[in-house]
Amino acid sequence: MVITTLSLTACTQRSPYVGDRVWGELVVASKVAAGEKGPTVDVPQSLSGVLAASPYSDKGTGMVGSRIVFTALPVGQIGDLADLLVSAFPTSSVSMDLSITRDGDVVRFRGASDLSSLAPGQDTVALSIRFAGPISATNGRQSADDTVKFSPESGKSTNFSAEADYADPSTAAFGDWTWIVAGLTLVVVIAVGALAYLARDTSPRPGQPARR
Repeated sequence: MVITTLSLTACTQRSPYVGDRVWGELVVASKVAAGEKGPTVDVPQSLSGVLAASPYSDKGTGMVGSRIVFTALPVGQIGDLADLLVSAFPTSSVSMDLSITRDGDVVRFRGASDLSSLAPGQDTVALSIRFAGPISATNGRQSADDTVKFSPESGKSTNFSAEADYADPSTAAFGDWTWIVAGLTLVVVIAVGALAYLARDTSPRPGQPARR
């Protein structure tokens, strides 16, 4: 039982993800001449486990480019998406700043983009983010309880914001396992105490009459 308790104690230090994660996609596209690819991106090897780029096309608008899908992206790396945006438009002075922070049970996303060097109707950028919990406030367009899309206008500067409410997954998992381990530890202590009581020496001490 002691070994079991120790094993479960080790489990309290593990969770599916370390820290907060987000999911979603970034689309960068332009209207280009037939046969051209539009904006392209190269995903760094260090991000290949959470980012994947593929060709993008919208027959309705004639836009072509790239779609970057991120899966369980650590919130500390959300700013890397901004670097990919800049690399997709190398001849334009575009910029984007993204950050996600946690304050208690509130996860805050903040961002700003400057697409003033892109041509309206000619270039497009869209960012979708899915949180691990419900969104409570945003200036974007929600497509689900936990998902929001931002479509900054080309030729302008835009601010993004979103807040989601949910407990830190690591903390929640730790709390659940803590109660389990505490309960098992109590069981072990009671069992050991009971065994010690049953195994106690009941023989009479020298000078004492034997028990009948």
